[in-house]
Amino acid sequence: MKEPNRYFVSVPPKIALGCILMFLLIVHSALFAQPPVEEDPDGWFFRARELAFEGKNVEARDICRQILEKYPNYHDVKILKARTYSWEGEFVRSNDLLREVLQAEPSNKEALFALIDLQIWYGDYVEAIKFLDIALASDPNNTHLLYRKALSLKETGDELAAVVLLNQILDLDPTHSEAKDLLDTIESTRLLNHVGIGYRGSYFFESEVDADPWHLWYAEIGRRTRGMGPVILRANYAMRYDVNSLQIEADAYPTVRPGTYLYLNAGFSPDRRLFPITRFGFEIFQTLPATWEISGGFRILNFDERESLIITKDLLIITGSLSKYYKQYYFSFRPYFTFSSVADDPTSNSYFFTARRFFSSTDHHLSLIVGRGFSADYDKLAGGQVYDLSGTVVEAMLMYQQKLSTRFLIKAGVGYKIYETTDDVDVLYGNPTVFEGGLIYRF
Repeated sequence: MKEPNRYFVSVPPKIALGCILMFLLIVHSALFAQPPVEEDPDGWFFRARELAFEGKNVEARDICRQILEKYPNYHDVKILKARTYSWEGEFVRSNDLLREVLQAEPSNKEALFALIDLQIWYGDYVEAIKFLDIALASDPNNTHLLYRKALSLKETGDELAAVVLLNQILDLDPTHSEAKDLLDTIESTRLLNHVGIGYRGSYFFESEVDADPWHLWYAEIGRRTRGMGPVILRANYAMRYDVNSLQIEADAYPTVRPGTYLYLNAGFSPDRRLFPITRFGFEIFQTLPATWEISGGFRILNFDERESLIITKDLLIITGSLSKYYKQYYFSFRPYFTFSSVADDPTSNSYFFTARRFFSSTDHHLSLIVGRGFSADYDKLAGGQVYDLSGTVVEAMLMYQQKLSTRFLIKAGVGYKIYETTDDVDVLYGNPTVFEGGLIYRF
């Protein structure tokens, strides 16, 4: 009998297959793995750029850091790292990196363009113009740069110079849509006066009784003044519960200094039926770095008993806002804290959030407003009792606004409110659907 081979080991087929696959994987990794940073910095840079464009800024910056440790003068890498900081609003870090590049290489256009974008996003238009002039010195017909300078000039108040540049852009490129839109916007702002009409109605489609809608019509006239900013005189006419009411009010937005302005409001209702007999508003707004804005102020509403709908009382409403502009978007959070002169009234807290998407101009946008409670500014069609409801009010409103021409502007919206009332609240007819529309003519 033949003696078996003592050196042969029997391996199960599954284990053998696994070993083969692992061996092939190791060979593949060794053949196709990206070489170290010091051997292929360009390849790693392209990888970092791909990650940045995918929104993976942290991973992209980590690769940039590794490259710069080996190649500290690789300026494209430093510019990419700076841009990722800009996209996240870390403007100081981005500014430091870009200035390092320009100090070492003053003719680096990519660093200069990135620094221009940074200053515009940061809201420092004066500094942006300085760098734009440097870039335009070597490329005077660059429409991309000319448009950014026109935008910066417009934001600094030099609209005449901005118009000159925009016309230059359109001579070079008649199809430049951004230049056309900005030119229309500037021409609109040069029209100092406006008149407007509007309507807001709450319709109780879900009501179990025959509930009439609540109506609010308004007409206004306004003018942009040098001393008081925009000044608006408005008449509001309301219909609710078969009761009509009139309110006259005025708004003004005077500028205290660059970046600081006020909101002033005063109103009067001669019939005292639905609106407060008097209302006053004050708020101060302050712009902050990185396109943030903060505000704080108050509203005072005085109700006087004349009809059964109104309860005599005074309301103090503390409010403020925190807002942020990000590229073509605007976000704002605003609370209202209401205190009543009637001792038995509870303190009311309301909160509203606004998200807005701008399109071709600041006059063309879509807004979503969601909130809980009542707004002293938005819910003008309200008697004093509306701030005492023990139920929760949740609402959402979608508003669209667009210019029909340089002089005409139209807006429309639809919304829905949800009331969660207690058994002793009988003034509501259910959850209303809200419709709103308006037309403005500038001259």
